[in-house]
Amino acid sequence: MLHGRQAERTLVVKLLVGARAGVSGALVLRGEPGIGKTALLESIATQDDMQVLRGVGIESEAELTFSGLHLLLRPVLSRHLPDLPGPQRQALEGAFGLAHTGWT
Repeated sequence: MLHGRQAERTLVVKLLVGARAGVSGALVLRGEPGIGKTALLESIATQDDMQVLRGVGIESEAELTFSGLHLLLRPVLSRHLPDLPGPQRQALEGAFGLAHTGWT
């Protein structure tokens, strides 16, 4: 159990409730190493039924376009890409080189 972080947990849970209702949102967790950012998210991820995607930055890929997005979405892309609205699907297809974008 995570103690003393109820206010933060409430904010994260509120974002998840909104996501289930189709409302987008964002959360930025900042702070010094070791203050419990990961523990906070883990405490909610283990109690929630939504799929959790995790990404890790790789310094050697920092100059590669969309490398972080690729690492995050590649494992689930083929399963969920057809379900996305057209503009979002086309943007991801272009970013991942799955379709001709007309860019030169």
